[in-house]
Amino acid sequence: MLGQISNPLKIPIKISGTFGELRNTHFHSGIDIKTQGKQGIKVFSIKDGKIKRIRVSKVGFGKTIYMEHYDGTTSVYGHLKKFSEEIEQLVKKTQYEKKSYEVEIYPKKNTYIFKSGTVIGYSGNTGSSSGPHLHFEIRDTKTNYPINPLKILKNVNDTIKPEINNLYLYDINKNGKYSLIKKIKLKKVKSNFYLADTIKNIGMLGIGIKYYDKQDISFSKNGAYSIKFKINNNTIFNYKMDTISLYDKRYLKLLVDFENWYLNKNKIQKLFVHPKSKYTFLKKNNNSGIIIVEENKFYNGEIEIKDYSGNKSLISMTIIGKDKDSIEKPTIINNVKSNFEYTFKSKNIKVEFKKNTFFNDTYIPFNYQNDTLDLGKNIYPIDKKFKIFFDVKDLDSLSFEKGFISKINDKRRAEYVRTKKLKNIWSISTNVIGKYTLSLDTTPPTINPLNFKKNDLIKNKKVLKLRVKDNLSGIKKIDATINDTWVLFEHEPKNNSITYDLSDIKFNSNKFELEIVVFDQLENRKVYKTIVYRNK
Repeated sequence: MLGQISNPLKIPIKISGTFGELRNTHFHSGIDIKTQGKQGIKVFSIKDGKIKRIRVSKVGFGKTIYMEHYDGTTSVYGHLKKFSEEIEQLVKKTQYEKKSYEVEIYPKKNTYIFKSGTVIGYSGNTGSSSGPHLHFEIRDTKTNYPINPLKILKNVNDTIKPEINNLYLYDINKNGKYSLIKKIKLKKVKSNFYLADTIKNIGMLGIGIKYYDKQDISFSKNGAYSIKFKINNNTIFNYKMDTISLYDKRYLKLLVDFENWYLNKNKIQKLFVHPKSKYTFLKKNNNSGIIIVEENKFYNGEIEIKDYSGNKSLISMTIIGKDKDSIEKPTIINNVKSNFEYTFKSKNIKVEFKKNTFFNDTYIPFNYQNDTLDLGKNIYPIDKKFKIFFDVKDLDSLSFEKGFISKINDKRRAEYVRTKKLKNIWSISTNVIGKYTLSLDTTPPTINPLNFKKNDLIKNKKVLKLRVKDNLSGIKKIDATINDTWVLFEHEPKNNSITYDLSDIKFNSNKFELEIVVFDQLENRKVYKTIVYRNK
């Protein structure tokens, strides 16, 4: 018999991220629950179940538990500070066996079974988290498809209607390309009703929108549960965030005005669909959000945005088929056709684009001068990674050993890109258009103690904490020993810290000879040695 469903936290549910909302690289696969701005709040199993996977990572969900339940679902608990005692023992044992902070564990079947409402961990801020919170998911165990957790969570109070910021008009081509015509003025008539300025145009048109939704006790601006767009009472665009596929993220950049997002940091959600896109949450219609406006005809439109609690806002619009509001379209000769392979070469550089790298035909400038490859601005959604090759036969021995291919960011600083080195040819695979060059990293990381100093008495301390930092290629590996015994330092890249739990190992000696070796991606290393005392 299944136990009762329990919320994962026993505090008021304040949501800082909703299911399915558009993130920079993916559709959000769960909900983010605020933890009162602190870490260490108890996290509970929501149903009877067994642990099927545990992961510890410096990125992603950080410390994460995956629990399989008997009703065909799996729950996920991410960004934990630590696990419950039983799970923590298994994780620590594995980390010490592998001599690695990052581990992935699949426990033997039916060995870690928990009742609903049992503590399985404590909330934290590990992984790719920007603040303390619990990332919580429900998945279909068979398909691994995430399901909206609001279907089961209790006492999530929400009476606030979505807020509309702006509306945008686009000109659309049959191949999915689009051009922004203008921002449409909106008038807020009631708390949940907006009236758009009359649109005068003809041809294939589309609408983009900026909005947010809030919850009663949370100030976070989140995504909505559903959006429906009707023209003359016919639904042409409609989605509900009940379930998504983890593969939907492949087409994320086709559901936003990507160029506007990149150039102006303005994330406009499109209410029309690219012909090559596929979304599990979107109900496709014949037009897929595209409005075909004929001359001298009238069209009445309505957009409904709704949150999971049923609070909704409406936008009413009228479109008149008149040749107005048109834009001047610059003539661009696309040199990369999406359905062909291309290779560009110049001096010691080569770029390879596979078939269907881009969703549409594209113009890539391909400029190479002063040892820098410039492929233009990153304004085109990319479906497949492309390769860049550098011939490095003329490099000196130091550059050959400590060099790498880097991306030049908007601040004109080099960013490390993992580089494959095969004799005189170096290469990278990337899905980001931009500037690339060769860079050199000969500077080792830095290590500095934060809560102790040499010959300190650490009797009353629970942890040893140090700051490790690398200014170019980044930290690759950390090895540490006390009295020649390997010890685990947890690495938190967000604040450049490493931490050792002094309760991990009981040493016979009160004198601790600590040695830490930190490597960066180019194998530059820094060695830190000191002595501290548990007792004197």
